Amino acid sequence: MKKVVNILLSLPMKENKSFVTVNNKRFHYIWLRDNCLSETSRHPSSFTKLYDFSKEKEIPKPNSVKLTDEELIIDWDEDPPHRSIFPIEWLMTYAYDRNQDDHKDKHKESQSRYPEEFLWNKALLENYLSEWENSSFGVSQGWKDRLFRYGFSLIHDLTPQKHQDFLASIGPMLHTEAGAFYDIEYKPGANDLADTCHHLNPHTDYTNRDFPHLLTCFYMVENESIGGESILVDGFRVAKDFGEKYPHYFRLLAQTPIQFRQLYQDWQYFYTRSRSIFKLHDSGDLVAITFAHFHVSNWNLPFEQMEEFYQAYATFFNYLKNPDYQYCFRMEKGDCLLMNNNRILHGRKSFDLSSGSRLLRVGYVIWDHITGRENFQQYKDLYLSK
Repeated sequence: MKKVVNILLSLPMKENKSFVTVNNKRFHYIWLRDNCLSETSRHPSSFTKLYDFSKEKEIPKPNSVKLTDEELIIDWDEDPPHRSIFPIEWLMTYAYDRNQDDHKDKHKESQSRYPEEFLWNKALLENYLSEWENSSFGVSQGWKDRLFRYGFSLIHDLTPQKHQDFLASIGPMLHTEAGAFYDIEYKPGANDLADTCHHLNPHTDYTNRDFPHLLTCFYMVENESIGGESILVDGFRVAKDFGEKYPHYFRLLAQTPIQFRQLYQDWQYFYTRSRSIFKLHDSGDLVAITFAHFHVSNWNLPFEQMEEFYQAYATFFNYLKNPDYQYCFRMEKGDCLLMNNNRILHGRKSFDLSSGSRLLRVGYVIWDHITGRENFQQYKDLYLSK
């Protein structure tokens, strides 16, 4: 005997054999059953799935569907009986049904609640930038807002212990061959150009490694030298302007992998990695820039492409060196500089080695620790209250 679906309406809802519509958003029954919030379908403390829909021979079907002011309640045609309860707020948060008006919307958990990115050059940044964070009364949320808006943030007057505690509040440090931190200072027979007093052109870190998205953390332990001013460039702004004027060059740098290399004699590592300078999302949006001229190796390109690629590369490199895009400032003792390594290129001016000591402590935190911690605060009520 065919079972009858019982539907009680108190909010706009339409029911179909394969989906139900709530507040103008359609939800497939197979999706609803797969994402059931009950403790038999989802582990109660880790919130990972226990239910395996692939074992079912048929698409899940409801016996009854009820919508109240706060919940969608479904009793499933299963043996033993099973009930799913979905808060309306939860459904609207994870709604995947989009019409033409909101087809550009992303999943809510993929959206950032941070301030919108502000793509800057030197003039724009100096015009809009407010005072940097001072740790005298503790570190506020402002550093994170600036990090997401400008791609970097600067905090003054951190003692070494406050610096350690602050980074620990973000997440564990990424350990490299040097450990959790690496001290950049003049070293005879240096492994890295950073351990000299030379000028460093704008670059991103670890172009030669297969690391995830990183937060770069600089801490000035001592700075008594003359020169050595820090240089920051908004890579996304440069790429935007470069791409608008030279679209063919932009595509060439986005589509052509080149090799980055680093040889460490002391540690006995030789790293190589091939990737393009511009990394694009499937949508075509720029998501990362990888560039460090001093680590670029031989380009294994066809003979016919070599000269054109050099032209594209040199044109982009000159954009990065243009003072109009460079924000320059002096890091003082106790300053902590945080940078989005996928967006911000950093460098420094040369400094006088005989004028005084300069010690910069460098560490890295995986970017997911920032977004993951913030996501927990933003979305925990959708999980922990169930």
